[in-house]
Amino acid sequence: MLSDFFYLGLDPDATDQQIRKTYLGLVKRYPPETEPEIFSRITAAYERIKNQRARVHSQLFDGMKNSDAMTALNSMLQPQNASPKSAGLADLLNSL
Repeated sequence: MLSDFFYLGLDPDATDQQIRKTYLGLVKRYPPETEPEIFSRITAAYERIKNQRARVHSQLFDGMKNSDAMTALNSMLQPQNASPKSAGLADLLNSL
């Protein structure tokens, strides 16, 4: 993900507005009609860092296929069955 910031010429602490402004400037400079390869790399980097949600998703699932990432995300969203455990005397004393 850090390489995406450097590829777009941004600091890692850039705001969402700065990222978008830089992306739009690069798209104007390298339009898909004349520079399709550069445009696709710029767009891919932008999609990974365009907002906070995309950055977190990229950090968690970078390197996974999209279907694998969605499966992992869905498994994290499933409620887990936690069995309640009553604290024993040893647990209470250890917590002090």
